[in-house]
Amino acid sequence: METAIEAELIREKELIEDRRLPISDYNYSALRDRLAKMGIDVSLTTIIRRAKTVECYNPRRKGKAHDREVLTVSIGALVQHDASLHLWSPYAQEKWALITSIDDFSRKLLFAEFVPRETTWAHIQAAQTLMQRYGIPLRYYVDSLRVFRFVQGRDSVWRKHVLQTDEADPQWRQVMRSLGVDVSYALSPQAKGFDAYCTSYA
Repeated sequence: METAIEAELIREKELIEDRRLPISDYNYSALRDRLAKMGIDVSLTTIIRRAKTVECYNPRRKGKAHDREVLTVSIGALVQHDASLHLWSPYAQEKWALITSIDDFSRKLLFAEFVPRETTWAHIQAAQTLMQRYGIPLRYYVDSLRVFRFVQGRDSVWRKHVLQTDEADPQWRQVMRSLGVDVSYALSPQAKGFDAYCTSYA
C-alpha cells in the first residue's frame, strides 16, 4: 500500500512540475479516488502524512480574504466570458483553448467548450449557444483581446491613427450590439477576475 501511495504522489509531482500543464497543486482527494479504483482504501490524512515524508506536499497558502463586491443583483445581469490556452492533459499533443462563460450573480457555469484555436467565430458560437439555452444577458464582461475590442495603436495599421479606441467594432462586438447586449472590458488581464474596476461601453 505504501508503495502505491508513493507512486501516485510522485506522479502528481511530475504533473505539477510540468510547466506546460495548468496544474499548480496536489489533489489528494483525486489521488485517493485513484487508489480506491486499485482496491486500496486509505484516508486523506494518511496520504497527506505520506506526502510530507516524500516531499510531495505544498503548505496551504493563506490568500487574501475574498471581499469582492457583488456588482450584479440578478441572474443574467452580467456574464463573465473568457478563454484560456493550455496543454490541458499530460496526454495531449497540443494546446487547446477552453472558452467559458459564467453568470456573475449565481456563479453558474453557462458555457464551456474546448476549441483548437481561439477565433472570433468560436466566441460568436459560444454566445449563440449560451443565449439559445439561457436567454440574452444584459451585459458581457470580457478582456480587451482584439476579438472583442478595437484598441487604437494595437489594431490600426495607420501611422496617423484614423480610428480611436472603440470607434470600430470587431465582429463579436457587432453581434453583441445587434442583440442589444452591453459589453464591459477589463482594464488588464490581471483584472479579469472582476475584483478590479471595469469600464463600460454601450
